[in-house]
Amino acid sequence: MTPDQKAVCEAITEIVRRTAMEIAELPKDQRALALRLARNSIAQNIVPQDVTESELVEVWSDAIAMVLREIEASGNPSGGHA
Repeated sequence: MTPDQKAVCEAITEIVRRTAMEIAELPKDQRALALRLARNSIAQNIVPQDVTESELVEVWSDAIAMVLREIEASGNPSGGHA
């Protein structure tokens, strides 16, 4: 992996982590909607318009959901700080 590729990978990982942490701070009953909003935002703002339903959208969305589950499993209450 080139240094540029590594930097991009690290930036994406950080975006996923921060997004999941922000969602984890919401009350539990609002998190599913926040995940859908994050997915829509990725599809509309990050992935090129001609590939909105691309695998990339799914990968990003799944990664955010996975990190959110890890945060919840670590003992994050419904709302509060992650």
